[in-house]
Amino acid sequence: MSSSGVNFESYLIPLEEINRATENFSQQRCIGAGGFGVVYKGELSKRWQNLTVAIKRLDQYNYQGKVEFHNQLEMISKFHHKNIISFIGYCDEHNQQIIVYEYASNGSLDHHLQDPDKRCCITWIQRLKICLGAARGLHYLHSGLGKRVIHGDVKSANILLDGNLVAKIGDFGLSKVGSRIQRDTQLYTRVAGTQYYLDPTYYESGILRKESDVYSFGVVLFEILSGMLVYLQRSFRDAKQPSLMNYTRKYSQELEKLIDPHIRDQIYSRSFHIFSQIAYQCISLDLKERPTMEMVIQRIEEALHIQMEVNATVLCECLLLEDGFSYGKPVAAYTIYKCLLHWKTLEDERTPVFDKLIHIILSAIEDGDDNNQMAYWISNASTLIFLIQESLKKRVAMASHSSVSSGTLAEAEDAVQQVEAKYPVLLFQKRLIAYVEKMYDVILSNMNKELGSLIALCMQDPSRSEGVLISGPSFGKDSHFNHWQGIVDCLNSLLNTLKENFVPQKIVQKIFTQSFSSINVKIFNSLLLRPESCSFKNGEYVKSGLLELELWCSQAKEQYAGSSWDELKPIREAIGFLTLTQKDRISYQEITNDLCPILSLQQLHRMCTLYWDENANTPRVSQDVISIMRILMTEESSNSSGNSFLIEDRSSVTFSVDDLTTSLQVKDYANVKPSAELSKNPTFQFLYN
Repeated sequence: MSSSGVNFESYLIPLEEINRATENFSQQRCIGAGGFGVVYKGELSKRWQNLTVAIKRLDQYNYQGKVEFHNQLEMISKFHHKNIISFIGYCDEHNQQIIVYEYASNGSLDHHLQDPDKRCCITWIQRLKICLGAARGLHYLHSGLGKRVIHGDVKSANILLDGNLVAKIGDFGLSKVGSRIQRDTQLYTRVAGTQYYLDPTYYESGILRKESDVYSFGVVLFEILSGMLVYLQRSFRDAKQPSLMNYTRKYSQELEKLIDPHIRDQIYSRSFHIFSQIAYQCISLDLKERPTMEMVIQRIEEALHIQMEVNATVLCECLLLEDGFSYGKPVAAYTIYKCLLHWKTLEDERTPVFDKLIHIILSAIEDGDDNNQMAYWISNASTLIFLIQESLKKRVAMASHSSVSSGTLAEAEDAVQQVEAKYPVLLFQKRLIAYVEKMYDVILSNMNKELGSLIALCMQDPSRSEGVLISGPSFGKDSHFNHWQGIVDCLNSLLNTLKENFVPQKIVQKIFTQSFSSINVKIFNSLLLRPESCSFKNGEYVKSGLLELELWCSQAKEQYAGSSWDELKPIREAIGFLTLTQKDRISYQEITNDLCPILSLQQLHRMCTLYWDENANTPRVSQDVISIMRILMTEESSNSSGNSFLIEDRSSVTFSVDDLTTSLQVKDYANVKPSAELSKNPTFQFLYN
């Protein structure tokens, strides 16, 4: 079809397929109309991946010939940019000239601006991002291709919005291609475009320049700021319905009054001034004063960055109030997520929001070391990690309709939306996991401090010095077992704290599993390091205490205790050995295979040689068994150290996303509401719409 190197055969879509996709150009399929044709929404067949597309049927009487049509196809087939509407294919049969584009599910920008219900839902930050996306698309046309493309008809109707409100430039019916080599591309052409958006200089001279696109884009910027289409009229001051552009030029010092009331309270002054300044430069009547699209991008990015910093600061201030929980879910985390989602921050390549949020969480870790504070922020951080992770998935796993009450499923689906993640959000998630690990370590450290002194007291039967033998797990108020009861009280206190802060069960299990591991290490090592503890009577005392820990695990259930009881296997085996009668009749194989399969040879030898019984009722292990141990230990001496019988305390646990999120479900967030405190701030009204 052309010499451009583009294989247009692969883009050809038969008229039969077009007719099927549009139901023979049904009026119900019509989604737009302009001077050059009508646009229909269509559903292509499996051969075209069942794509939903926009099908533009050009007016065969008022448009262009085959040469012009093919030239346009050749031009738009080369556009590859996320802010340019994608070319899917074309049809050129039976005098039908049809172009098939990517479908933008949110339609055109002008429809949002003229519909009060839609306009009120677009925040100032979202409007800035729409402007930024459109500016990047135009910059790509002006300088991102082998040749400079001048759009020629920039207007809000030709800025399309996808499902995530990402702006995409469309409709290239009036676009012209010029040489990129020339510093200032000038094309002499018949004046064409849309009234009110048309560059006055171009209108007067007939010379089309890239600055003409800049002027038209400036008009769009004022439309977005005012929430008012340029060709509509609205009363300002005492004037009788002046046009938007006349007002902006005449009352430039009072532009604040032009701001759309829906966003007036959202806009920070510095962000507004930067935006209005670049908008005024765009519509300058002096071509030399108009900025390049690259300069426009820089200024809008600056306005967006400043606004995001202010919004993030307000959000962080509210988070410091610690809003608690709603339906068992942390309100702060859900509020943060809803803001990040609405601001499209998860898809940003650069944003100040994440750094401010991280600073708040880090301050919470550094300023407080109590378990309640740590549990609160673990709960929030884990929830935020979960919600972000769900959004990053290609498919969000939703609960079945049967498991969710009527009307709730849709709300749950709204709670999480799919997004295309960028590096900043992935880094943010990674840092959140690191801070969860820090807070986890703080809780364990606090727990170890509380348990440390109690465990030391639990290692020696206090009745031994009194000559009284206490049996059974009776932990009365005046009992010698108060130290063991103290351990149980510590465990219960921490469990209540974690429950009250709705810490995910997987994390609770890990906390107690590691706590029990530490208990095991302290008791076991103390037993083998203190000869006075390695006795039958002391074994009975510790055994009674272990029964209380077993009872605690049983009452807490696996839901919270996890595998905590299994962590005590080494000390349980050691105590089982100490309290065993007739040790002299036990063979080496029975000890290693049946009684103490987990304990090492060095540990068994240490116990056998340290063991004593003040009443001499339970004899030691036979010397033959000890001799076998010594022989085997000699053979293994090259692999053992001086204290090889000791157990090493496990290092800090590292978490994965799954560790933090496996016990959470999307449907549980269906009824959660964002922070009530933010409802008082107009900037965050979108949370409650």
